[in-house]
Amino acid sequence: MTPFVAAGAAAAGAWMAWPVAWPLVALAVAAALRSRRPIVVAACMFLLTSMMADRAMSGLVPVAPADFDGWVTLADDPTPIGQVGLGFTAITEGRRVDVTAHGSAASQLRQVLAGERLWIRGDLRPVRESDSWSRWRHVVGRLTVDEVVGRAEAAPVSRFVNSIRRTLVAGADELPLADRALFLGMVIGDDRGQLPVTADDFRAAGLGHLLVVSGQNVAFVLALVAPAVVRFRPGPRLMVLLALLSAFALLTRFEPSVLRAVVMAGVSVGGSSLDLEIDGRKALALAVASLLVIDPFLVHVIGFQLSVSATAGIVWMSVPIAERLRGPRMFRVALATTASAQLAVSPVLITAFGPMPLASLPANVLAEPVAGPVMMWGSTGGMVAGALGGRVAWLIHLPTRALLWWIQNVAHLAARAPTATVGAVMLGLLAAGFAVAIRGSHRWRIGGGALILLVTAVSVAAAPTVEAGRSDLGDGAVLWSDGGTNVLVLDGIGGARQTLEDLRTVGVRHLDLVVAARGNRSEAIMVRSLYDRFGELMVIAPPLHRVPGAHAVQVGDRVAVGDLRVEIAANDPQLDVRIRPATSDVDTARASTEGG
Repeated sequence: MTPFVAAGAAAAGAWMAWPVAWPLVALAVAAALRSRRPIVVAACMFLLTSMMADRAMSGLVPVAPADFDGWVTLADDPTPIGQVGLGFTAITEGRRVDVTAHGSAASQLRQVLAGERLWIRGDLRPVRESDSWSRWRHVVGRLTVDEVVGRAEAAPVSRFVNSIRRTLVAGADELPLADRALFLGMVIGDDRGQLPVTADDFRAAGLGHLLVVSGQNVAFVLALVAPAVVRFRPGPRLMVLLALLSAFALLTRFEPSVLRAVVMAGVSVGGSSLDLEIDGRKALALAVASLLVIDPFLVHVIGFQLSVSATAGIVWMSVPIAERLRGPRMFRVALATTASAQLAVSPVLITAFGPMPLASLPANVLAEPVAGPVMMWGSTGGMVAGALGGRVAWLIHLPTRALLWWIQNVAHLAARAPTATVGAVMLGLLAAGFAVAIRGSHRWRIGGGALILLVTAVSVAAAPTVEAGRSDLGDGAVLWSDGGTNVLVLDGIGGARQTLEDLRTVGVRHLDLVVAARGNRSEAIMVRSLYDRFGELMVIAPPLHRVPGAHAVQVGDRVAVGDLRVEIAANDPQLDVRIRPATSDVDTARASTEGG
């Protein structure tokens, strides 16, 4: 009882962040150590995490605007920003800042990794007070790089971990581009090279958590090394496993889900070494309480919330569900684990992101059992492939290709299903139907199955369909539809991932014409992603464009596509198009991105 009360009180205190004086906290800690009654422990944890959160908040003093000239230490790996930029979080003089670089400065940073040091000259500015995302990451400034003056190696531990990371990356070079990016995301959390269409497929299928490293990886790493350390004495075994867990956390850049899993595993390993009985539930509660004392801001991080919720669902609900299901044990365990995790994270997902995909449960049941072998093989065979390279690496990664092929096809097929989603009410009905279906008797199974089918049918029937007329998508893109004809007008400022997601959520299944208004590199990348999603497309762009497969058009040109007519009103410096129904003699709509 006490660990669960401590975890709940720690979460409440971290969320409230009350300004509590340290003498009061000291008294509460002493009282908790003496009595260990749940109510006293809860008060202690609430006051402690509340004080820590308030102090952390007070310490987030924005930096003063200034020219920067000094050393920074990378806290994570650089990730692409737009088409020619890179961004990462760094630490300078004990403060965390978000760093962005473009052009030649960005090209100098493509091979650096977390832990390494850079001498940078640039412009330092404070973050906005309303920027909660920066706040929860302890970021107090934004540094724009003008020049990279020098580079220094990381500390020995970071150098060792980065060498492992580079070895895994080198071995994955033998995989096709899409497979390589997915593999690195699943094994070490490196999602920088993932194609927009792949990311959208996985998001639409409710498999987005497979694109990055998760707490599952920790369990697989422990499973791999357990046979090698099982004969060690408790003390040395504990030290080896804790060192391994710490190295893995550093390798995966301290992702919130990995932190949760690492601390949870450390609690379990430590309890086992001390002959203490700590099951998964207690380990989770102790891990949550410990992490929130160390970093109270984790309570606001969606990744941490999802990881804790999924794990709670598994440790509390998976076994009872599996016992009530029928069929082979492997199927029952897989379905029970997936269902319990999905049900537990659903409230967080719906609250943060809105309705969730209906296809997520069957997609997870089919993909999750295969994701485990990818992670385990990536941690072993991937290292051998990276060390030997060449033909050996190609042979070693043949199983990787087969496993990734299955996962990608599950995601692709689930994403092609009707864009049906479930909100809080429908989710409750699905959960009720599932609970009734596993009650055991024939009548209960029929009733539960009927309720599940009813909810599924209603969700599919309510799936969005493309509405006639103009639809403003995210990042400035505009969709025109009439009589089943779809014309997409791009404006060169949006991202490919966002555009694909917007098209999917409004129910677009095909495009008849794409207008690349600016014809720049950004639109070229978006059009490539549209080719991946919809196949061959008709694309028009201004003269001297950079869009592959696009046709250059001139002022006065007219393009007929299905029930719509597109007239080019201007093409310098970008296209200005007028769109009207084919049956109309006058312009009824105009799409212009000039000046956007």
